[in-house]
Parts: sequence; C-alpha cells; structure tokens
Amino acid sequence: MFAMSSNPNRLSISQMAAAKPPAAKSEAEYLDGLNPEQREAVLTTEGPLLVLAGAGTGKTRVLTTRLAHIIGTRLAWPSQTLTVTFTNKAAREMRERALNMLGEAGEGLRWLGTFHSISAQILRKHAELAGLKSTFTIIDTDDQVRLCKQIIQAENIDPKRWTPRYLA
Repeated sequence: MFAMSSNPNRLSISQMAAAKPPAAKSEAEYLDGLNPEQREAVLTTEGPLLVLAGAGTGKTRVLTTRLAHIIGTRLAWPSQTLTVTFTNKAAREMRERALNMLGEAGEGLRWLGTFHSISAQILRKHAELAGLKSTFTIIDTDDQVRLCKQIIQAENIDPKRWTPRYLA
C-alpha cells in the first residue's frame, strides 16, 4: 500500500487510478443555506453545468459549492476539475471559498480562474503548437497603444494620419 498524497502530481498514473482524492468537510456543512435550485445544481455531478442567473443570486456560491462537492465526495482530484469565471475578483473569491470548504483536499486547484488566465495557461503549456515561445507576453490595450506610438515614431509615420489608438 502507498501513502496517498493530496497532490496527485506526486502519484503515478496507476496510483491515481487506484486511489481516491482526499475527502473534504462533511457534505452537510457546505450544503447548508442553499435553496432547492442551488442544491440541485450542486448535487448534479454528471457532465458539465452552466449556471445562468442575475447578479447577486448566488452563481459563485453554487459553482464553488459544486466544486467542493465533486472533490469532497471524491469524484475527482482538484487537478481534474475546470472552473471558469469572467472576472479576477470572482476567480479569487471562488478559490478562497473552495479552499475554505475543502481544506487540504483543495490542494491542486490548478484549473480555477478566468477564461483569460486558463487560456493563457493552456497556450503557455502548448505554445510550440501555436508557433510561440512559452515565455510569450500578453499585452493589454494601453501596452498596444504605447507600442504603436514607438513604432510610429521610429518609422517616421504621420501620427495625425495614423494615430496609435487607431492602429492598436
């Protein structure tokens, strides 16, 4: 018998297949306070789940609690889950809540983040397939404008005809 680590990266593939992820807090603890619709969404574990609802209705809570349920009931390792949101704030909040619910069982939540951060992780891991180096840099709009301004000056382009913001 082997000692199971909460970090599946330390186990061989055959050990991971034979082992179960570590358990989290009791199910009752993290299901407390959910309404019937939220509880149904959390307890639905077959296939993906899309949660659509208005602001302040508990979407983040449902997704985080579902994540805790899937990991806590040992249906998946943290590294085998994908939890995506739109904002950095929501991603941070989800990670904090999930780790609070899961404790040590939440170690390895690699695929929890924004669409952009997860896409960047995947692209960085497989950069060569896209013809990139894994050290590529993602620039925002302000960086694009600054870079275009430098190019316009270096190439003696008329900045009134071709503004940096237009080219960016």
